[in-house]
Amino acid sequence: MSGPGSDSDVSDSDVAQIPEDLPPVQPPSAGFLVQLFVVPGLIVAAIFGVWLLFGKLATGDQDWRGLVVELQHQNPHRRGRAELGLAQMLNADQRRGADGQHLSTNPELGQALADVLLTELKRGGQSPEDFNYQAFLARTLGLLDLPEVVLPALRQAMQPEYDREVRKNAIGSIAVMTDRMTTNGTGAPSDAFVAELLTASTDGDPLIRQLSAYTLGLFPQPLAGERLEVLLGDTDADTRINAAIALARNGDNRGFGVLCDVLQLASRPPTPGSADEYEQFVSLKNGLAAAERLAGKLTASQRDELIGLVQPIAKDYREPKIRIAAQSALSALQAVSPR
Repeated sequence: MSGPGSDSDVSDSDVAQIPEDLPPVQPPSAGFLVQLFVVPGLIVAAIFGVWLLFGKLATGDQDWRGLVVELQHQNPHRRGRAELGLAQMLNADQRRGADGQHLSTNPELGQALADVLLTELKRGGQSPEDFNYQAFLARTLGLLDLPEVVLPALRQAMQPEYDREVRKNAIGSIAVMTDRMTTNGTGAPSDAFVAELLTASTDGDPLIRQLSAYTLGLFPQPLAGERLEVLLGDTDADTRINAAIALARNGDNRGFGVLCDVLQLASRPPTPGSADEYEQFVSLKNGLAAAERLAGKLTASQRDELIGLVQPIAKDYREPKIRIAAQSALSALQAVSPR
């Protein structure tokens, strides 16, 4: 007995009714595919976009608060993600300009970060992770244009009892904040802060003296200039260079001799790819900019001496960016003293 589905279930008459050739299979049209997949996809995307937009409108101003909370978490991985997220948020907000949240001038954010830094400094953690965390906070405060809010914390962080990297980032933040605000015409930190930098410029650590010399040049006060003149004779070469560049920034040519020393470096090429090569590149670049800035403040003999040093750099130096900077400086010097 045959079961269901066996060949005996199909009669001869049924077989006769099956056509020998089946109709050809037509591929689906583009219009059909659009209706089947694309249109529903667009609808879903539109719904998601509306949800995302309103979600951002509702929570965007709160994001930084959540990151500040995460910054204080004991889990280093969560704290690290918050550090990265906050840095990205501040950079993105700066790029958005008028359309952003203006986080750099948000006093609530500034005070929150300053408080976190002060709390960490008071806690006195001594592990490498603690120092990196404090340095990050000090560096981040430099992105804010809120000197009255963040300077007290930075002032504390630059004191000698704290880690070198923390102090370095605190002084660096003061420098970039001051330079940015001066360039934008929004003022600069109080002149009273010069006293803190004068003290730091006497530090036993050459790196702290270097940074202090550079930052003092952003405060064109007589006391700053007097201290920079002293630093022109510092035992550390980079401190001497930064002092000369800082003076030149304010049209002061007392660092002329040091600038000549810097430009003479071009005749002593270091090992390619070495740290000395990078240091020479930076020194030459800044020295040439200082020479250009001082072109109208030099005596005729000083200009002639600088022209003699800059000409071979403009012609033959191996790095194109340095040659371009030298050509610009040479043009400025020759415009004052035609050859």
